[in-house]
Amino acid sequence: MSTKPRIRVGTDSFADLLLSSNVFVDKSMFIQEFLEESGGKVILLARPRRWGKSLNMDMLRCFLTIEVDDQGVPIPQEQSLNHKLFAGGEVVIGSQTGKVKQLAPLKIAQQCPDLISDYQGQYPVISLGLKDVRGSSYQEIEEGVKKQITQLYIEHRYLKQYAQAEASLLEDSQKEQLQRYFKDTLSQKDLKDSLRFLSELLYKHFGKPVYVLIDEYDTPHQQCLSSIQRQTKRV
Repeated sequence: MSTKPRIRVGTDSFADLLLSSNVFVDKSMFIQEFLEESGGKVILLARPRRWGKSLNMDMLRCFLTIEVDDQGVPIPQEQSLNHKLFAGGEVVIGSQTGKVKQLAPLKIAQQCPDLISDYQGQYPVISLGLKDVRGSSYQEIEEGVKKQITQLYIEHRYLKQYAQAEASLLEDSQKEQLQRYFKDTLSQKDLKDSLRFLSELLYKHFGKPVYVLIDEYDTPHQQCLSSIQRQTKRV
């Protein structure tokens, strides 16, 4: 009996696409190109709209990121969803029914096993998406960026332990700064310093270099330009 093709559409989530579809175009060798052939510390992916940039960046995030528990402790590889997405394995896709899906290894696991052992699940990752940062004024756009930054820190909420008085990892001023990010009371200076500060925290926590992925980085800039043009026309 044939199985009707089912392809998940309208999602930028690599895991959602892989687990919800029975037809999948394997683009995982993009990761090898990124890690071995790109050659730079800063890489710009410039492609037309609807070219799959966001989905590929989320695939890269899943490949690199260290999966942790609520305390920030890395979980074993055999329990890692991200590892199974690339190396293959059985994944529960129905929490109520216990339904499982058997994933096959992707090309990156078949052709580049060294990249799996050396990179998959081995690095802290900051993944910031700015596509929803919109507004009719600079103030609205800035508030949108602040919300995204606050959400970013919440995703790494295990770092909040270092803001406690007895924690020795940070200076008192840094503890106060960290608390502001979690309380959503950050100043404009905190906003400018947010990615550098989070990178330093993750490096201190894991002892490994940090990958920073920024999707739709130009959206706030374009929104600001549109706001200026609207104001100019009114004048």
